[in-house]
Amino acid sequence: MVDFTAIAGLVTSVRSAVEITKAMKDVHDANLIQTKVFELTREILATQGYAMEAQAAQAALLHRIRELEEEKTKLEAWTAEKSRYDLHEVSTGVYAYTLKPGMEQGQPFHMLCANCYENGKRAVLQATERLQARRRIHVCPQCKTDYAMENVPRPPPGPSRANTGYEEFKRR
Repeated sequence: MVDFTAIAGLVTSVRSAVEITKAMKDVHDANLIQTKVFELTREILATQGYAMEAQAAQAALLHRIRELEEEKTKLEAWTAEKSRYDLHEVSTGVYAYTLKPGMEQGQPFHMLCANCYENGKRAVLQATERLQARRRIHVCPQCKTDYAMENVPRPPPGPSRANTGYEEFKRR
């Protein structure tokens, strides 16, 4: 936040310095000139202090603006990425996010962890060698959640998924 106290102090100090300088113009007494020089020096130092406070406040604001812009960029990128996926029941009682038809962008079939997806992260589920009740265990590399899945049908490769069985997968 802008430090208005520093700015007000800066303005007041500059005004005082100007007034002292004007007063010195008409003074011919050496002791009085010396006193005015000390007053002027004090005001100049105060002005510098207020200017440095204002600069520090500005630097902090610029840093915060950069952080917010980076966060905004990340959120926009995640929103664009997120729009490529839909939630599906990929196995009985198991939900994961899969690519929407036509959104592959050269990527192979994959599933995203629903938990991580909801927390703004893209985590591709990885198949393991482990089985549980004859279901293959897939694990999320980020949150370490296990997903026990039956055979997950994969959509066929190619640009068009129409009438290829992928629609059946989507309905599950």
